[in-house]
Amino acid sequence: MRDDFDYDDDLAYNDYDDEEEDDDFGMTFEEDLYLMIREKLRDTIQEYKSQYPTLKKLESSVNSFKVNAKNTDDSKFYPLAAKLLSEHIKPLTEESEEIQEIYDNMQADIARFKNQRAHGYEGELYLTA
Repeated sequence: MRDDFDYDDDLAYNDYDDEEEDDDFGMTFEEDLYLMIREKLRDTIQEYKSQYPTLKKLESSVNSFKVNAKNTDDSKFYPLAAKLLSEHIKPLTEESEEIQEIYDNMQADIARFKNQRAHGYEGELYLTA
């Protein structure tokens, strides 16, 4: 056992200022991934809905999406919620190329539920203009 333990020196390994790291405290990987998918989806819609009016239908669909899976732990709930969200918006992909691109890019992030090392969609938004 070490007698010269100095709390301030020995635990000061976190010298960088990373607010996102603090936001993730207490979250499971699955919850964090699901919230990231929802955030990218929301930000994409907000950024492009004035440019692509069909995204207003997508926004309405996403806003009406609800998951009812009581007594399910995070490791099962969030992958299920992402899958159901994906299935919920899939019919809209036939209405526009933009929604299809958003859907396809979202699938790359959803794949990370099965393989955490998989490369998700790299962009901040699911649509490239």
